[in-house]
Amino acid sequence: MENQEERLRQEILADARKKAERIAAKAAAERDQALQQSQQEREQKRQSRLEEVRQEAARQARSIQNSIGMEVRRRWLNKREEAINEFFQAVLIQAGECTGQRRQDSLCFLAEEALRALSTGAYRVECASADAALVTEKWLFERAIAVLGEKGRGCAFSVCPRQELSGGLSFQSRDGALSFDNTYRNRLNDLREALRRMLAEE
Repeated sequence: MENQEERLRQEILADARKKAERIAAKAAAERDQALQQSQQEREQKRQSRLEEVRQEAARQARSIQNSIGMEVRRRWLNKREEAINEFFQAVLIQAGECTGQRRQDSLCFLAEEALRALSTGAYRVECASADAALVTEKWLFERAIAVLGEKGRGCAFSVCPRQELSGGLSFQSRDGALSFDNTYRNRLNDLREALRRMLAEE
């Protein structure tokens, strides 16, 4: 009787031990799985953070590069503008100092170009004080006949020398409706704008 009870007790203990071992094994497996999952999650978070840092670093690098590029271009444009202005200022001075036949030919061309655009009318003409001896009402009338033919006889002129003009001619109709600025300064300003546009297209 005692042997049967002992065997039963041993069987119960063995069964309990097996169940305990299974529970312990399952708990260990779940622990290992949880640990592995936790490590994976930490690694994913670490990689995600690293990617965020890399993206932010790349963004800042692009921003710095763009800023540097813009500053370099701004300085280059300023230098280019200074060079253009210096060049045209030198040309204006040189044109203003032009004398003799070249000066006369220049004024003749500018007068005829303006009259060709304006046609017949009464005009107030401004010129440099140094050109007052050449740019007379008679001379302007001759330019009008040369360009407009018989229509040129309908033109009338009054000449106003200007000390501040370096050269060229500026026409304005007496009623103020028409004007044609063919002074050296204005012609060079037109050329300067054309040069700026050409450089901007490169």
